[in-house]
Amino acid sequence: MNSGNSIRLMIFDLDGTLAATGPQIAIAVRSALSLNGMNQPSVEEICHYIGNGAEKLVKRSMVNRFDYSDEEIDQDVYERVRSSYFSEYMKGITSNFTLYPGVKETLEKLNSMGVLLAIATNKPDIYVQRWVGAANLTGIFSFTMGSGVIPKVKPHPDVLLYVCNKFGITPSETVMVGDTCNDILAAQAAGMRSVGLTYGYNYLKPLEEYHPDYVFDNFRDLLKLF
Repeated sequence: MNSGNSIRLMIFDLDGTLAATGPQIAIAVRSALSLNGMNQPSVEEICHYIGNGAEKLVKRSMVNRFDYSDEEIDQDVYERVRSSYFSEYMKGITSNFTLYPGVKETLEKLNSMGVLLAIATNKPDIYVQRWVGAANLTGIFSFTMGSGVIPKVKPHPDVLLYVCNKFGITPSETVMVGDTCNDILAAQAAGMRSVGLTYGYNYLKPLEEYHPDYVFDNFRDLLKLF
């Protein structure tokens, strides 16, 4: 399917889209829980909790359950664990992750074609540029954005619309690339096309259920859009 000339901007999720960061995140979560005397879910379990930002990640890990009620979480304990998580994550942000096959060369090819590239992730913004540097992707993205820049996070469309506005590009000229339902739902609400990547962290649910415009198993397949 060739939609090439109409794509001026591509927005990428980070965790589970550009890189397998689950081990990196899980190590920080487990360390934070241990420091606060709490039981530690497995790395695999924590990976299922990724995608809705740090608050939900920490709370899900505290109760070791995807669905939880805020009433069952002690706010003071949560604040301590959250603080520990941020500290532990910053210590390990340059390690324990792997770019997915074809990511760097595909991004470089898209850059050479004149496509603007951006990151919009629910990861806190303070970590994004440091991670980009650690991944040796500096200079590839024209803009990066994590949580905290605006009040909303994905799946709210404001996140993606904010990126479009930065470039003066319409949603119809933009494609969102991600691995979870949050990415697909945000794109749909923003009025842009979406690519669902099947290898990431979508809570064990098939991405096809959310009807992305394209579903790819390999990052290199993005070049098929042109």
